Amino acid sequence: MIKEGDIFPNNKVTVVGSGEPKENETDELFSEKKVILFAVPGAFTPTCNNSHLPSFIEKYDEIKGKGIDNIICLSVNVQFVSKVWRDSKSLKDDFLFIADGNTQVTESLGMILDCSGFGMGNRSNRYVMIIEDKVVKKLIVEDNPGVCDLTNADAILNSF
Repeated sequence: MIKEGDIFPNNKVTVVGSGEPKENETDELFSEKKVILFAVPGAFTPTCNNSHLPSFIEKYDEIKGKGIDNIICLSVNVQFVSKVWRDSKSLKDDFLFIADGNTQVTESLGMILDCSGFGMGNRSNRYVMIIEDKVVKKLIVEDNPGVCDLTNADAILNSF
């Protein structure tokens, strides 16, 4: 599993922003930037949709005030689901989503969560990280993926 001090592994990803989804590499997303990346098991799932994502929307200005260039939400969903989920919220252009439908990024981080017992297959653990110029400076992984007590926006803001 990735840990603090590690370089975020480069992956080709689909980035969902305010326009059409586009292919990108994580190296480009994280190079010479300070980014908060938080991961959720799935779009529109109760904790993800009603608590985790909203915490970052509500604290957007405070997070940006800490020198964060981008806020990025990773979910194990296809780009179309990620786009509909993002579009269902009022988000700034620099609040991006990574659609990790094949779990490529999630696997490269060692963050696979087996949700097959719930009919959801492999998903991502719930976590949040601060990445500075591709280096993981802070990493918090939720013990229970059904809650976002340790990984919500307030928790990461308290780590600055």
